[in-house]
Amino acid sequence: MIEYDEVHQRAAIQLGSDYLLRAVGAANRHLGGDLTRGAVFIGVIQANIRLLAPSSEEDGMETACPKPVSGGALAAMLGIPAETVRRKVKTLIEDGYLVRVNGGLTVPAEVLARPEISRLVRANYLNLRRLFRQLRRVGVDMGRESGALGEALEN
Repeated sequence: MIEYDEVHQRAAIQLGSDYLLRAVGAANRHLGGDLTRGAVFIGVIQANIRLLAPSSEEDGMETACPKPVSGGALAAMLGIPAETVRRKVKTLIEDGYLVRVNGGLTVPAEVLARPEISRLVRANYLNLRRLFRQLRRVGVDMGRESGALGEALEN
């Protein structure tokens, strides 16, 4: 296990916080100015991707079907009350960002293709590239597992 000195730890915390604030700011700008609504929307996307259930085809992610996530699981993931999640989900469904299916919530593919969501994804991608570059620049070792991802993001 790699031991970091206090300087590397502070740098990683500062850069990670910068990444988080940029991501939250982008979500806030692209999703109507409601931070909790943006967090719920991003939480559904993250859960759908993390919980991908492979389809009957062999191509993996391109043919995978997102697995629905429950409101209770979202509340636990985000650390916010279930009633708050319920209210935000209701508005996201009404605005066409989420759909309720058997087993929970998903983000339809056509929503991910919307220009405002494409801009949000692009902003987060650039933000993540920036984080990896800055972490490498200050000498934070991200380990073998993240090395390929970091290299791919930098290119």
